[in-house]
Amino acid sequence: MKSFSNRILCLFIFICFALTSISSAAENPANVNESEIKPNDKSEQLVSIDFNNVDISVFIKFISELTGKNFVVDQKVKGAVSIISPSKISVEEAYKVFESVLEVHGYSTVKSGKVIKIVPSPDAHSKDIETMFKDEARSPEDKVVTQLVHLKYADPDEIKRLFSPLISKSSLILAYPPTNMLVITDTYSNIKRLLSILEVVDVTGIGLELSVIPLEFANAEKLVKLLDTVFQTRRKTKKEDPGESVKFVADERTNTIVLLASEDETAKIKKLINLLDKESPRSERKIRVYYLENASAEELAKVLQSLSGKEKTASKGMEKPVISEQVMITADKATNSLIIMADKDDYQVLEETIIKLDIPRAMVYIECLIMEVNVNKDFDLGAEWVAMGKTDVNSKKGAFGGGFGGKNDYSNAYGMTPTDGSVGTFPAGFSLGIFSELLDIGGIKFPGLSALIQAYKKDKDVHILSTPQILTTDNEEAVITVGKNIPYLTKSGTTSTTETYNSYEYKDVGVTLKITPQISKDRMVSLKIFQEITKLDELSKTGATNPSTLKRTIETTVIVKDKNTIVIGGLIDDSFSKTEYMVPCLGDIPIAGWLFRSLSDTREKTNLFVFLTPHVIKNPFEIKEIYKEKKEHMNKLEETEIKMYKKDIGE
Repeated sequence: MKSFSNRILCLFIFICFALTSISSAAENPANVNESEIKPNDKSEQLVSIDFNNVDISVFIKFISELTGKNFVVDQKVKGAVSIISPSKISVEEAYKVFESVLEVHGYSTVKSGKVIKIVPSPDAHSKDIETMFKDEARSPEDKVVTQLVHLKYADPDEIKRLFSPLISKSSLILAYPPTNMLVITDTYSNIKRLLSILEVVDVTGIGLELSVIPLEFANAEKLVKLLDTVFQTRRKTKKEDPGESVKFVADERTNTIVLLASEDETAKIKKLINLLDKESPRSERKIRVYYLENASAEELAKVLQSLSGKEKTASKGMEKPVISEQVMITADKATNSLIIMADKDDYQVLEETIIKLDIPRAMVYIECLIMEVNVNKDFDLGAEWVAMGKTDVNSKKGAFGGGFGGKNDYSNAYGMTPTDGSVGTFPAGFSLGIFSELLDIGGIKFPGLSALIQAYKKDKDVHILSTPQILTTDNEEAVITVGKNIPYLTKSGTTSTTETYNSYEYKDVGVTLKITPQISKDRMVSLKIFQEITKLDELSKTGATNPSTLKRTIETTVIVKDKNTIVIGGLIDDSFSKTEYMVPCLGDIPIAGWLFRSLSDTREKTNLFVFLTPHVIKNPFEIKEIYKEKKEHMNKLEETEIKMYKKDIGE
């Protein structure tokens, strides 16, 4: 029984001792080796910090007692702290651990005089935090500081965009372009990391600059093409971002290159351009062949040869020719090419000129209608008539007039009288009228010349002489001649053997039309017109070997809009004819046959009209449209003739 009581007493003493040890440990959270603490030198003191879910206020008190620093804790600072430190560290390192723990929990230390404030990190920006410059070298700490960084080459706004993702939400970074400065508020350890990145980024050549480089000898456009080729090859090799590439623009007017590149690239490119912008040595003349695509080689050779000034007389003060007089240009008609013998500089000038001249030319499709109308026919044209141009009828000049009012209206509508007393006034003189796209004749509107021809082809008072259609190039003369060759006896004689011989010369009798179109602005067409109509004078008594002819000519220049019709008229012609009437059989009796025969003279006045409708063709689509329009019109005419034929059969 006594032994049992002793055991209970020993157990009670052990429990009390254990409780005393636990209480002592709670009052001293850190296991500090007291034998290693030296009260006079805390920097060499080593401590082992090991906390498990301890209130942050207890941890702050422990650091305050350990370092001897005074802390003012914001009431917002709350939470629990857990630290695992298997090895012992110095007091200085323990304070850095303390700042790191605060930074992890969203708090910062701000020194204010002899005390240190512990506040939430977002509030630390507005406190009196320490401000440092880039040149100050310090060991990394996790306390919040403001760092002023002066940039040498980089743009502050660009660096701000670069660093913004690298700082915490509670940190702050500002750009100040006037002084090329950055203001960063963050933990010093993170600022130290940003500064190391900045050493690599803030180097020469980072910013883009705009430069204008004038050229003295080289051609700006050609040099830009060369530089683009070089730098495109470099981009593919180095796989550079196209947005950050060098950009060139050639200004042809000033022969300069506009360059957008970094400072470093600009310096390199300027050196390269200086090496290329040299006067090219005048090499020996070489023979080159240039194949033309649109222009005529023969015509273009004449134009280019005139640039050398060979045909001009040399005199003082005369400007120097564009190309050397030694340049030789020959046209090869078979291949439509130019054979040029010149040096490099002269050929370059010629090549640039040829490229500008060798372009596709527009064409003009012209519908024509030449007709004679009996003056007794009421042929009222709904056109705006104007007196213009000049006329020549049987080599006699006449006055200009207008009107064409209808039957027996031969007066000079403009009241103009001839200046030459020997020349009489022509009835209803030469005039010119302009239609829109619809022809108005006698109150009837016709959609075009084809419809007009169809309407009057069976009219006995209307004689259609010719309906030519011409397709010609801009500024090229087109000629159409419809008629026959009449022999004229030019010489007659007898040989030594008494044989008679005759020499004849053939002349054209009929309709000749020459038109030279010139396309101007807004699809206006200038038409240079020469119209000549000749016919045999049936009343002439000169004989068959020397027939007499009557001639009417029109020569004028008019301007008409595309697809509009212009009409030239007023050339009045008096034609005389003899008609013999005879009783069959009885009229053939000699002498007595005159009793059964009679002769009558007929006089007929006709008015000559020339209708012209130009169609401007600048591309294949427009000529296709004209073809389509003409084909549809022909199909309609065929359908009309078929219907008329069927109707006649039915009747």
